[in-house]
Amino acid sequence: MTTPIARDIERAAENIRAANHATMRCPLDGPDTYSAVGNLAELLGRLPQVLDYLARSLRRADPAEHYDDRGHDPAHTLDHADADLVDARHQAGALIDHLTAAHNHLGHLGRWLSED
Repeated sequence: MTTPIARDIERAAENIRAANHATMRCPLDGPDTYSAVGNLAELLGRLPQVLDYLARSLRRADPAEHYDDRGHDPAHTLDHADADLVDARHQAGALIDHLTAAHNHLGHLGRWLSED
């Protein structure tokens, strides 16, 4: 059974997929990019909380209730996945910092409006 959080993450992934497809269209100007980058920074700023939640969930998982189809010890598999999630959470911070900096730079741009 799919949990509500799994469904929410799946929907978020689908929305990012749709945004990737939208990149095939015309490019954005500075102010539109400012808005998109700001929203992306907000999205990624929320990612560490989800990664923490997932890592905590793995720490609570009972290895006896799982199997690894590669023949590995499920306890080791859970530990390795937890460590990767913790690393991803730390790596996300640098990405968020770069997006926030780009957003701040773009915030100083405006559009020249031609007068009729």
